[in-house]
Amino acid sequence: MRVLVIGIDGATFRLMRPLMQNGYMPFLCEVEQRGALGTLETIYPPVTAPAWSSFMTGKNPGKHGVYEFLHRKRGTLEQIPVNAGMLGSQTLWEMMSHAGKRMVVVSVPLCYPPFPVNGTLMSDFLAPKGARDLSYPPELLKEVEDQFGEYLLYHKQVYTKDNVGNVLAELEEHTEYRQRVAEYLLKRDAWDFAMVYFEGTDRLQHELWHVIDPTSPMHDQAEAAQYAERTRNYYRVLDNDVRKLVELAQAQDPDTQVILMSDHGFGAIHKFVNFNIWLLREGFLKLKKDIPTQLKHALFNLGFTPSLGYKLSMNFGFANLRLSQGMTNRNQILDLVRRGFLSFRNVDWSRTRAFSSGNYGQIFVNLQGREPYGSVPPNEFPNVVEQIGARLLELRDPQTGAAVVSKVYKQSEVFWGEFIDDAPDVVFALAENYKALGTLEFASNRVIEPAFGNSGDHRMDGFVGMLGNEIKENFKIENANIMDVAPTILYLMGLPIPADLDGHVLTAPLRDEFVMSQQMMQGDALGARDQMIPDYTEEESEEVKERLRALGYLG
Repeated sequence: MRVLVIGIDGATFRLMRPLMQNGYMPFLCEVEQRGALGTLETIYPPVTAPAWSSFMTGKNPGKHGVYEFLHRKRGTLEQIPVNAGMLGSQTLWEMMSHAGKRMVVVSVPLCYPPFPVNGTLMSDFLAPKGARDLSYPPELLKEVEDQFGEYLLYHKQVYTKDNVGNVLAELEEHTEYRQRVAEYLLKRDAWDFAMVYFEGTDRLQHELWHVIDPTSPMHDQAEAAQYAERTRNYYRVLDNDVRKLVELAQAQDPDTQVILMSDHGFGAIHKFVNFNIWLLREGFLKLKKDIPTQLKHALFNLGFTPSLGYKLSMNFGFANLRLSQGMTNRNQILDLVRRGFLSFRNVDWSRTRAFSSGNYGQIFVNLQGREPYGSVPPNEFPNVVEQIGARLLELRDPQTGAAVVSKVYKQSEVFWGEFIDDAPDVVFALAENYKALGTLEFASNRVIEPAFGNSGDHRMDGFVGMLGNEIKENFKIENANIMDVAPTILYLMGLPIPADLDGHVLTAPLRDEFVMSQQMMQGDALGARDQMIPDYTEEESEEVKERLRALGYLG
């Protein structure tokens, strides 16, 4: 039995359900009627890199080791971009290759650098700019580019009032290109498993959520009148592209089972929360007492902050610097920003008990023996975690009085496994419409401020759809997690399911006759393997980090 997976980054019913009801996504409506559809809960944090890693391993980040787009080297504050080598567990691609199954994998995140598979694989946008090792086999890249031109991976357009058309044009171009490549590769060779990845939905929703969401604080009626229909039409085109891929696969083999999925959901951003400022004000983080730091702090309190500079750049039309590519003077500018503004360089680590680093405000205790300048003895660690969690639940929006943090988790509820030492110590969820701001260590002098730049961001509730002759009709999928998809694929393909996967087979959407006839085979535990630190030059590492910052992934 063949399986085709189509990954649609950040796709969410918050947008898709109204689009389905208004005729923009007729194929997804067919999937709901002819197959199964429902919500797919993602892992924490709901970030592209760890989420797709949990999909392709069937494990939580504590077992595969990818927690963010950036990985902090143990015992240091240095961060490096993640890539495929950082995965501390086998992936679906490896399990199927070992079983002799042939595959086609198109640009799924964490597929760079490319690795040998039993089939073909194209890398993803985490590749450094200028990299030419973008495919397996290596000669496949030239073949694809000879057919379709330069392999498109990097988005450059960001939202400003006068740039919506360019954002949409780039999204349309990239999606059309990805569709053409996918159709070519699906026809090129016989395959047992295939996966095609579209990232345009994620980029659109980050940059243009407010265009089609009238409740967004950034919504502008004139802008919506001009661009909302074109924005919605992007989903119509993508829906039809997905239909064509499914019809192509099932025409080749009617026994092809299809899974549509996103890595996380999406929603509006109304306000940013700056957790290092909160930790500073709560006394968990301390600044040095030297004159340069005190001067920076005084100017910081007066409003001389990186966020002010960014807002001014937007007002004066320089926002596109956010997506400068390559090793330009932007790196030097950011270094000057860190020297000119408050940064971790100004933190007194000997008196600091905790700090925040990550897209979701993840908090780490400054633990002795683990952190480079650890100050908290191990016996005090539980108490610090408990204190921070309790105070987070007390954090209120000064304008509304509403709670900003909706839930604080025990670390063990969210992460477990061989790489637990890299996990954040304090794990929490923000209330709806709030987003942690991780641009720089101290991006703003306010704990809570109105959002700017991106108008949409990730949520925990993604989606999943299933279609095929072994899938029930008009079935609502419930209680599904992104870690469940890998074991479900293995089960559909008649392969053993490793004993240490965290996900479970989604049998409920499958026809009873199939479940009764298909034995569920348990395989040996895969265990962990050493993470391979990316062999980037300093320039390559900085280029990838700058692109991630530009895209809004600024942990």
